[in-house]
Amino acid sequence: MSATLRFTLRAAGRSTALGVVCLVALPASAGAAPGRSEVVVRPSSPDASKVVESYVRLRAPLPASAGPHPGACDWIGYLRFRPRVAQRRPRVRRRRRAPAFTGRRRVARAPRPSSADAVVVAMPGFLGGAASFDQLARHVVTRASTRRRRVEFWALDRRANCLEDHHGVRAAAAARDPNLAVRYYFHGQQVGGRRFAGFHSSEQVPFLDGFGLERTVRDWRTVLTREIPSPSARRRKLACGGHSLGGPLTAAFAAWDFDRDPATTSDAGYRQCGAFFGLDTSLSLRPSQSGRPGISTAVNALLAAGGQGRFIDAPPATPETIQLLGPSGIAAFQRPREESTLLQLVPRTPKIELTLRLLFARNAAEFATGIPNVRDFRLRNEVLVGGVFDDNSSPISIFRSSLGTYDGGPVQDKDFPLASAFAGLAGQKRLMAPAQEHGPLYGWRSYNHVGLGEPLQTDRTGQPYTSRSSEVSSLAQLARAQYEAPADFSEQYFPTRLMTDVSAAQMGDRSGSLANLRHEKARLTPSVLVQAGDGVGASSARDGGGGADRTLTLAGYDHLDVVTAAARQNDSRPERSAGALAGLVRMLAPRSRRR
Repeated sequence: MSATLRFTLRAAGRSTALGVVCLVALPASAGAAPGRSEVVVRPSSPDASKVVESYVRLRAPLPASAGPHPGACDWIGYLRFRPRVAQRRPRVRRRRRAPAFTGRRRVARAPRPSSADAVVVAMPGFLGGAASFDQLARHVVTRASTRRRRVEFWALDRRANCLEDHHGVRAAAAARDPNLAVRYYFHGQQVGGRRFAGFHSSEQVPFLDGFGLERTVRDWRTVLTREIPSPSARRRKLACGGHSLGGPLTAAFAAWDFDRDPATTSDAGYRQCGAFFGLDTSLSLRPSQSGRPGISTAVNALLAAGGQGRFIDAPPATPETIQLLGPSGIAAFQRPREESTLLQLVPRTPKIELTLRLLFARNAAEFATGIPNVRDFRLRNEVLVGGVFDDNSSPISIFRSSLGTYDGGPVQDKDFPLASAFAGLAGQKRLMAPAQEHGPLYGWRSYNHVGLGEPLQTDRTGQPYTSRSSEVSSLAQLARAQYEAPADFSEQYFPTRLMTDVSAAQMGDRSGSLANLRHEKARLTPSVLVQAGDGVGASSARDGGGGADRTLTLAGYDHLDVVTAAARQNDSRPERSAGALAGLVRMLAPRSRRR
């Protein structure tokens, strides 16, 4: 790897201040093992001056039994968020003659991961990528810094992300042209001397059969033991947990017998961390009392639809449709107020068309006929993200974040899909959609502008779709997280094997690769569950047991809000999901660091 990697704008007069990601390879920390790389990300986040973000890769080759696979799959990685600490300037002796300029720039070493006062390690949920933790990670780090605690947040990137191609998204972000990414991924355009090789089919990736629960928890342990080798330090400093499906994965990690010897416990997962947490989930692998495996019927509905291959491939969750989130995020963050042209360029493939109908159809007739289509509406770029993820627009409960509301034109009730027909998938929400195709230019009213000045939109019964108190997440920052990091917000090739393993474990299966789930009776303490008041975790916890010491339910939050909520809420209070994790961290690092 070269000393410095930069993605720069070609347009004259542009600079990285416009939001282009700059990647700088850091020298390895002193004493670091070979097979480790760390690349700093230069984000456009408002707190970039306070939080350092980097992507760490660790070489961990797959076993020979995995069969042929891309070399990238022999690495695991995570996004590392840490406080920016002011460095003391070294004293420089004055000389009569200044030394000649060498043209080299010194790049500071990253501090050892083990030097942090505490580390929060988070596992993403179903279809989630490491970048989904972007907002929560930043809030936790900055909150801890105000109390003079040097806390890091590590967002794990599951191994299957090795199959993704980020080149087109990075080039599009640098050029400030989201359509460039669409032409690269869907129209065969060469970008930077490179052409997209195409989306993988299930037949091309047989090695994904081994990317189940055992592979996932062992990769998790590899990150912890390689970055913090001391077992006692891990128990003092680490808070381990996850969002959504990451909750059951945390329970599996804690219960895992890593040396396959029931007589020993020092290797057990629950002894690798000093605290545990779950975000809109359950920290339990106990069989569901209702007989429903998994965290929610929403996950299982998508699994049933897309579980015939080696990865989830069912609209709206297919590699092609998830790939569109990157260019949509670029458009929504870099050019939010411009009228979108991206959907006109997106090809009309069966999977993409079905996805657009599922996400935007206002009723069953529109879903069946495709008339009118979302392409028939005039939309600003920001609506591309808001319409997919907002809790009053998205029909999929596990995709929801409280981002604000439509603006610029009339809206109407959205009756598809009916909650009675898709129990657990659509949830109980008042949904809305733009009402006039080929009409006004629809924009987006941010979460912190809802209820100020403009009257709230109402449904056919006169009830408001939303309220100021139930809007908590910034669309701009969620859009930025869709493309800016070297890791994805959503996982393109989520292994079916992982989901079936979790479901089997929840139903009590302890055969084959699940035989090492031997420490389920271990108490996870201290531990906390942060549940979204309008999410899916509360019902899952009641159904299978929460498995935590303490539970905090956040009113107005939806499933994604526990990781995407803005730092400052509409009631002027700081974000409470990060507050709960900061409180857990204080148990691990009770003393303030002297500065």
